[in-house]
Amino acid sequence: MFTGIIQNLGKVINFSNGELEISTQLDLSDCNIGSSICCNGVCLTTTNIKYNKNNYIFKVNIGDETQKRTIFSPNLLNKSIEVNIEKSLKIGDEIGGHFVYGHIDCTTSVKDIIHLNSSWEFYFEKNFHKNNKFISEKASISINGISLTIANVLENTFVISVIDHTYTNTNLQYSKIDDQVNIEFDYLARFGFNNE
Repeated sequence: MFTGIIQNLGKVINFSNGELEISTQLDLSDCNIGSSICCNGVCLTTTNIKYNKNNYIFKVNIGDETQKRTIFSPNLLNKSIEVNIEKSLKIGDEIGGHFVYGHIDCTTSVKDIIHLNSSWEFYFEKNFHKNNKFISEKASISINGISLTIANVLENTFVISVIDHTYTNTNLQYSKIDDQVNIEFDYLARFGFNNE
């Protein structure tokens, strides 16, 4: 389980045969083989961790189901992308965002990015069909593992307002129009619709 508060960025250095290799400056000294690390919102299990030249380099396996549902697929993944990294929540840690499980529901695309005076507005395509009910103003959502609040809902898009701290400390700063992102709907919101 995670909180959606990104701790650092990582860079994909290799992705082949279902194995993803990421380099990060985040201190992973308390992680072991088998530890869960959230990478762009996907809960992944480490299969190898090593320290080299002030960076931690870790490997994770990307299964077929994960490749179908996320941007970690050969068709969508640019090997040079920056990845949002968060280590798993420990008992006693602050929960600063919302409960993020790392179970991606789907991907969607960036439709527009507007730089305002002190924040950014990100517009994302709303193409979730029966899951559109989870897209409502002030609801939480995880986008590439970032805990965010939906600011506005339009007919075909929804809007996220992003403050400077979030922008400069996540891979949102590298986003471009039509980029694909990982989406996880707020797990707690699902209970309000479980009888529908």
